[in-house]
Amino acid sequence: MQPMRVTVETLRGGLIESVSHVRAVVLPADANAHTVPTFVSGDEQAPTFWRSAAKFIQALSLFHSGAIDRFGFTEQELALACASHSGADAHVAVAAGMLEKLGLAADALHCGPHTPLGPAEAKVLQDRGEAPSRLHNNCSGKHSGMLAVCLARGWPVADYHRLHHPLQQEILRHMSQITEVPVAQIETAVDGCGAVVFRTPLRTLALSYLRLLQGALPEPHREAGTRILSALRGAPQMVAGVGRLCTDLMQITRGRLVGKVGAEGVYALGAEGRGGLALKIEDGNSKLTDAVVCHLLAHLGWIDAAEHEALRTYWHQSLYNHQRELVGEIRVRIA
Repeated sequence: MQPMRVTVETLRGGLIESVSHVRAVVLPADANAHTVPTFVSGDEQAPTFWRSAAKFIQALSLFHSGAIDRFGFTEQELALACASHSGADAHVAVAAGMLEKLGLAADALHCGPHTPLGPAEAKVLQDRGEAPSRLHNNCSGKHSGMLAVCLARGWPVADYHRLHHPLQQEILRHMSQITEVPVAQIETAVDGCGAVVFRTPLRTLALSYLRLLQGALPEPHREAGTRILSALRGAPQMVAGVGRLCTDLMQITRGRLVGKVGAEGVYALGAEGRGGLALKIEDGNSKLTDAVVCHLLAHLGWIDAAEHEALRTYWHQSLYNHQRELVGEIRVRIA
């Protein structure tokens, strides 16, 4: 394996204004915890907060608690539990429907409100003169799923998002089983939505998405992983939304590739029959994430020319000033 270097240059007037460095690791389709990567940029073992890329692992408790069947959650609702959604009316309605099945109101969610992630969705809300609610939070599906697990287990719901709660301790054990990192070595903090966030070596993030796409999560999670993957592929519009890479990538590749964004420049992806990819933009510039992902996929040959072109809006990023004059561009370098 030849170590590579991935960087992103922001150019203004053809001149470099800033440079962002990217850690990235690619594992082959038959990888295990000790397999040598096929592609590495930076330190693959450096610890990385998963942020929202952890959501499919956080959703595993829905199956182990019996909540998925007890409350009759649909494919769309399961996908939303794994989502960083855009806050569209459809997303809000699905989250509200989950809570209705639980007999809970939106104030039971500890994710807090924020302006919808999707610019168009945020404008719709603004034009209506409505303030964002907790249901508009991109993590409202995840939190609704966590509440469902607590009700199914008979656990308290008041502090379900805190590390000491049995739900978060269960998720921590699941994280250890999926990544093969001992519980004592998984670092934790508080995520933007208030729930626990996990920090492990970057390569374990790639390995986890590889195993999800291969239907090869370690037991006792294999069946749950298969059902989660089916939901993500079946309802990609719930995972992110219109004009979002996570959704479009699944739709354009017909579910052959499934990826999930995390805050601060994190992205993880599995490619059926190809391998697993994880990356972290070191300075946390999330505006660059989509372009890096698309360029890496083209470099690896995981998408063809037609798919690459269909994703053009994500990798061909021009910079405009407030007068809508073209003043620069984003350039990804892989060398």
